[in-house]
Amino acid sequence: MDLNLKKHHSDLLFLPLGGANEIGMNVNLYHLDGKWLMVDLGVGFAYDVPGVDMMTADISFIKQHRHDLVGIVLTHIHEDHMGAVQYLWEELRVPVYTTNFGANFLRSKLEEYKLDKIVPIHIIDASKPLNLHPFKIEFIGLTHSVPEMKALLVRTHKGNVLHTGDWKFDPDPVIGEVSEKKKIRELGERGEVTALICDSTNVLSPGHSRSEGELYESLKSLIAGRQGLVGVTTFASNIARVHTIARIARDVGRKVVLAGFSLHRLHEVGKKSGFFAEDFHFVSDREMKFYNKNELLVICTGCQGEPRAATRKIATGIHPTIRFTKGDLMIFSSKIIPGNELKIFELFDELAKKQIDVMTEKDHFVHVSGHPSQAELREMYALAKPKIAIPVHGEFLHTKTHCELAVESGVGRVIQIENGLAVKIDAENPANSVEVGFVKSGYFGVDGKQLLDLKGDVIRERRKLREAGIISISLAVNDSLTPISKTKLIAIGSYDFRRDFEAEEILKKEIQTFLKHKAKELDLHDGFGLRFLKKKKKRQKLKETKILSEVEKALRSRLLKIVEDLMGKRPVLEVTIHLVH
Repeated sequence: MDLNLKKHHSDLLFLPLGGANEIGMNVNLYHLDGKWLMVDLGVGFAYDVPGVDMMTADISFIKQHRHDLVGIVLTHIHEDHMGAVQYLWEELRVPVYTTNFGANFLRSKLEEYKLDKIVPIHIIDASKPLNLHPFKIEFIGLTHSVPEMKALLVRTHKGNVLHTGDWKFDPDPVIGEVSEKKKIRELGERGEVTALICDSTNVLSPGHSRSEGELYESLKSLIAGRQGLVGVTTFASNIARVHTIARIARDVGRKVVLAGFSLHRLHEVGKKSGFFAEDFHFVSDREMKFYNKNELLVICTGCQGEPRAATRKIATGIHPTIRFTKGDLMIFSSKIIPGNELKIFELFDELAKKQIDVMTEKDHFVHVSGHPSQAELREMYALAKPKIAIPVHGEFLHTKTHCELAVESGVGRVIQIENGLAVKIDAENPANSVEVGFVKSGYFGVDGKQLLDLKGDVIRERRKLREAGIISISLAVNDSLTPISKTKLIAIGSYDFRRDFEAEEILKKEIQTFLKHKAKELDLHDGFGLRFLKKKKKRQKLKETKILSEVEKALRSRLLKIVEDLMGKRPVLEVTIHLVH
């Protein structure tokens, strides 16, 4: 059922376009009285898509209503919450609201796209409500792996929604403040939370997530006294982890090398925002040659196996300045995100081949999550006392399990949502909070400076090329379709004609036979030129082009059958015929 906006013009709606079928790529919409509010605009990892590492949500629905979009509010700086602004903002062209740190980080990203002076970025004052009529937004600080993470209380005359963003209850955060539980408790006691839109990332994990502060001693014990070069790879935007590792390096007498553009940007933005005030000693990768290995610690991007990131380059020996050798150590201070296992384990293997020691969360305490486990989720429900629960930021199993946990926590109305599904939030009668229709949703792949429809022709052709390769055939003919040049046959990633000369001859012979019969069929014994001599030159050219196109199409179809018999597969087959008068 398609969403009928006329019918629901006066309703408070929640509509995710991303982040409700997956972990990451968060794009959330709220609607009331014909107006829309967007919360977060993030990217996600692309799995098994040729040439594409990141993807964005399909925002074509809200693009149609952009004149009714009052703004984009960003909860924090992680890529899966703000990483799509530079790709999609021009389709929306509305103000962006974020914290001081968020604004500094976003501007640094927008500079690459020459948008830093174009996108209107407004720095919020978290102590005051933000009025974006008909939405009034209050900010609640929650602990995460980055500072200035703000949950949103979206107040409306039809009910209030607590949108958590990413969070955890960490009593000892390395960066930023502890969660403002008191605010949430007061809201719950007054019964002001109609609906809770909440993070589901770690709902499968029992107990309470561990503190970032605990990680310091564990990592320090693994690094202190270690001989050789030490590397730690982590998420590039995890400023708390970078801070922890830099403290350890200082305390064990090592200088820090940042490897990866994203880490350098984080460091610069962090300094500008006041989050690198401590006396850490950073040196560039080009200065490493002046120090003993035992004096250095390298923090690297690429903990998820990204092909162009620093860790992959180090593992494969192609990094221009950083060399790890036998006996050195690489610590993966990160979670293995579902879907990335193959790339990450390939990375482990590359390092192992060079006899570089590898430590991961599977065998050492080297990572803590920035998301709530079951005990924290139960505490959140106990504090907020929502009438309605709508879990997001998780795959189907995560949101299903979260729904069950919400029911156990006493929530009366629980809804499992998916991307593109609009839900009406009814404060007066929560039982009437129901799904009211779907809108178009989907994904686009970030491919350099363009966005590609993941179900479109370009990606479909790339997959076909990857699976069966391409064969290109070109030749020149005269007016009677008689070949006047050698047939040029190029096979890339498909069939090895150098080993099977006979197969190439079969194709060439078939081409000659086909063209001979086609010339006869088209009655071209007098040639193109004589056949259309009395017609105007332009009309003649159009007629020739049409005939050649039909001949190419028919020849391609015939040759494809032969190639399929040879290969057992259907490669991309291109046939080009040049007419020479």
